[in-house]
Amino acid sequence: MATNPKEYVNLRTLLDSLEMAALRYFLNRTGSQAEKFKYLNSKLRPIADELWKQAGQSDDCPPGFFRCDGMCVPYECPDLSNTAPTIDEQSAKLKKY
Repeated sequence: MATNPKEYVNLRTLLDSLEMAALRYFLNRTGSQAEKFKYLNSKLRPIADELWKQAGQSDDCPPGFFRCDGMCVPYECPDLSNTAPTIDEQSAKLKKY
């Protein structure tokens, strides 16, 4: 099936906007990030799950994708065991000097 360039560009624009809006919402300094993550996860995960299902994927990720927190992504799941300090912790350290 041939790809419609206009629809592809519109889809890319929609996805880019969704990504930026979700990140800006999550990183906004007001409110709890835990609550914001819970909200975003409750809205976005079902959409991702349904799209993978419609694409013919159920439990396994397609070749070249990795399962990370139950989602298929095109990169290996990051090791978060040694996470860096938060931005606020880094800022507090800088303000001391």
